Amino acid sequence: MKKFYTLMMFCLPMLAFTQTSKDVTFIVDMRDYSTTSYTTVNVNGDFNGWCGTCNPMSDADGDSVWTVTLPLSVDSMEYKFTLDGWTGQEMLTPGTTCTKTTGANTNRFAVLSNDTILDGVAWESCGAKAGMVYMTFQVNMGNVPVDPTGVFIAGGGNFGIPGDNEMLPIGDSVYSFTMTADTGFNSDFTFSNGDDIGWGKKENIAGQPCAVGQYNDRTIPGPIYSDYRLTTCFGECTTDGTCSVALAPVNVTFQSDRSGSPAFTSAYLSGTFPVAWDGTAYPMTDPDGDGIYTVVMSITPGDYRYKFTADNWAIQENFVPANMNDTSCINTNSAGFTDRFVTIGSNDTILDIHSWEACGSTIGMEEVATDFIVKPNPASDVLFIENTTGTSSIISVYNVTGAKVLADKTFQAEARMDVSALPRGLYIVRIQNGSTERVVRVALK
Repeated sequence: MKKFYTLMMFCLPMLAFTQTSKDVTFIVDMRDYSTTSYTTVNVNGDFNGWCGTCNPMSDADGDSVWTVTLPLSVDSMEYKFTLDGWTGQEMLTPGTTCTKTTGANTNRFAVLSNDTILDGVAWESCGAKAGMVYMTFQVNMGNVPVDPTGVFIAGGGNFGIPGDNEMLPIGDSVYSFTMTADTGFNSDFTFSNGDDIGWGKKENIAGQPCAVGQYNDRTIPGPIYSDYRLTTCFGECTTDGTCSVALAPVNVTFQSDRSGSPAFTSAYLSGTFPVAWDGTAYPMTDPDGDGIYTVVMSITPGDYRYKFTADNWAIQENFVPANMNDTSCINTNSAGFTDRFVTIGSNDTILDIHSWEACGSTIGMEEVATDFIVKPNPASDVLFIENTTGTSSIISVYNVTGAKVLADKTFQAEARMDVSALPRGLYIVRIQNGSTERVVRVALK
């Protein structure tokens, strides 16, 4: 027992001095440096024992602005920028605002309380290159699989297309990008999870408070006259670099009654899904040829805007709210676009069937012949079929793939079909009376 106590007393002081690591981003602008040639800029300080080449910085886009993000477990630090280890080093002026002089040594000095993006500075200066600001964007990709082509910042007329400005991984699923701009700069921008010039892999922040403009981009509030920093999460508006707890995806069945649409070849669903507003990413099918096209999407709970489209946007729904009797399924956003709108919860969902450019469907109305009545529609547990022909008829039930799910049943005037055990969705009720056949589409809720 005495040995255990001694071990605990030895460990307690070590536990007391354990510090949480902070991610610290260093930025140095070398554009005005021309004294000697160099290959790499390094950052050296008391945090790494002034080791020389331990912490090289990077200049991925070749603009002579070098950056590095390091996990540091210190509350303050002395440091300076050097060239190729210690081949060259900054000579800093004692007494300047960013320095600390200890004996004969004058170094940069910073106090750290949490994750920090330090001010961008020019070589041997406490300030930026004249007339410039430094913008650092860091995005947490922890909730999404990162595309093999990388993560990019793009858009807004100033950041190019996905593929132009690749962000660099700095640990813990975080990607970073630093660029310079003239003072007074402002612009919209977005993040893209992949090099896709069609914008199909841009983040979806529609409906969130940081979304701006018709493309639901982010914006740099401007004009800016000092360094701009953003730490956020892909697809979210957080400003501390955290992501919400990832929600488990659910299966959502979208159903489109295309009987009233213009002629088309291939049906699609388009919207604010992972491949945003793509014309061919989500094909819909009609295996039984009844005019009801479906697609099952595995998506995370949340709000989605969408439309039914065809032939890669050659045909799409166009909603005019003033001409619609029911507008419950549509929403007009701040940019003036009217789309379908749905909130998906945490359970698998089969959405209502919607006719083309309408909320709701005519299922169970146009198809019902006067000699047969199928009710209720939509149904829950039981279907009632009334036969007014006066002759024996046969009824059967099929799913949308054409498989028979309830066996044939012969009846004279009235039949009762127990559908409580069937999965919720769309079914086909087929009634045969001699050479006459009737088909009624029924939804189970």
